[in-house]
Amino acid sequence: MTRYRTGAVAVLEALEAHGVNTIFGVPGEETTALMTAIEDSALTFVLCRHEQAAAFMASVHGRLTNTPAVCLSTLGPGATNLVTGVADAQLDHVPLIALTGQAGRDRLKRESHQVIDLEALFAPVTKQSRTLLMADDIPSSVAEAVRLAKHEKPGAVHLSLPEGVAATQTNAPIVQARYTRPGAAHTDSLRDVAKAIGAAERPIVVAGAGVLRDKAVDAVTAFVENTQIPLVTTFMAKGILAKDHPQMLFSVGQPQDDIIDRALQAADLIVAIGFDPVEYDTTKLTLGKTPVAAISLAPSPVDSGWHITAEAVGELSHTLSSVTAHLNEARWPTCPTFASVRDDMIQHLSRPNGSDRNGLMSPHDLCASVSDVIRPEDTVISGVGLHKLWVARQVIAKRAGQVIVPNGLAGMGLALPGAIAAARVQTKGRVLAICGDGEVMMNLQEMETAARLGLRLTIMVWEDGGYGLIDEHQDDDRPEFSFNNPVWSKLAHSFGWTHAHAKTAHDAYQLLHAGLTAEGPTLVSVRVDYALGGGLPTAENAA
Repeated sequence: MTRYRTGAVAVLEALEAHGVNTIFGVPGEETTALMTAIEDSALTFVLCRHEQAAAFMASVHGRLTNTPAVCLSTLGPGATNLVTGVADAQLDHVPLIALTGQAGRDRLKRESHQVIDLEALFAPVTKQSRTLLMADDIPSSVAEAVRLAKHEKPGAVHLSLPEGVAATQTNAPIVQARYTRPGAAHTDSLRDVAKAIGAAERPIVVAGAGVLRDKAVDAVTAFVENTQIPLVTTFMAKGILAKDHPQMLFSVGQPQDDIIDRALQAADLIVAIGFDPVEYDTTKLTLGKTPVAAISLAPSPVDSGWHITAEAVGELSHTLSSVTAHLNEARWPTCPTFASVRDDMIQHLSRPNGSDRNGLMSPHDLCASVSDVIRPEDTVISGVGLHKLWVARQVIAKRAGQVIVPNGLAGMGLALPGAIAAARVQTKGRVLAICGDGEVMMNLQEMETAARLGLRLTIMVWEDGGYGLIDEHQDDDRPEFSFNNPVWSKLAHSFGWTHAHAKTAHDAYQLLHAGLTAEGPTLVSVRVDYALGGGLPTAENAA
């Protein structure tokens, strides 16, 4: 018979039994029993300075390991602070467990100090939100939470643990979750997808984050090489093909008319592989008319807004090899529009640097410096803002999954805490986070966390003194959303970080290169003018 232990211990044992090894969080009175149990467990607790940052850390941990981490808070305001980071994991389909303390059961469902309905609060941003009302139910409830978090499509699950339940004794045994891997797609659906592709004259592949989740990068590469069909990726699937690969058409997702849009307009079929509708507006992707052949691990939502003419649901690598076999070695000739798009993108990305002026740098030059510096073993995390559009377009990944661009919820504040999570799990290489000055201040307190943990990471702040992405969408007579920034050197030094300021793109390259071997956290500040160099490439200014 399983020994008696508290509900708090049972929660941790069940998490550990399912491969969860890390908890990011901020403790509170209602989590005292949990914190005591964590001290005696094999799980690692990372003390954070804000619950939102803890959730963002857990989200990035899940992206990189495919295993959920826990973000922990107390009840009331601690729990409400978690919500944004939990929603980020849910919309980006990342496994995460949100664990919140709660008042005793006798105070639930009535007006009481700091008590809100946490099940209802988290329900819209999770796959499941549950209160652990009985200690004996904990092992099975935790097992189901982990199963749901990891199951395709992955996402966030919330568990609330009332004080009394955390302290109650239970001898309920550990329950093992059963995972069902996606099997092979149905034979008829494979034939339908192959038939749709075979009938197209100008098909184009759009690969999404599901390709990375299912470890199908090699299978996608083989498919486009065997068929000669060009490939576009979403922001979240950058790096599937190298820049110089002849089928590479770079990434889609820019809000304005884009060079890549010309290729989509020319296509008569989109082959969507591992694409999540949350990654990009499907009506923009298909122009409301281009048919889609979908290859995915889970059925595409019927109301996604695009016309799916054929769909194969199953393990991606097997599906792609089967579809290739059905195509009987068919290869598609290069479409002139596709070739023109590729040439224009290569020309734009390869143009020389040197557009810095009066200490201001163009984002093109900065992205080129980042692309030149990073090695395959490094990880780049983008924050959210106008700089994200540049990173997603211009930073050239040297491997799939190297560049993390949060794009489902697209919540500001992820980059700094996300870099902390990445630096913890990365065994080699350097973590670089690129933030706007509007975003980095949102979780600035975690600079202390990075210094306390002695992590090797670099934060690059693009400083323009305002919310640039918002300004981009205003009319000419718009109000200016400008603000002042701290003295970055003093700020960095106060947290025990190293600071350097780059005045030119060459400076940025040198500082980032030096940062590859620097010990501890480093802050690099740059002043950016998003209009320098002509702004983002569009269909009109491609040359």
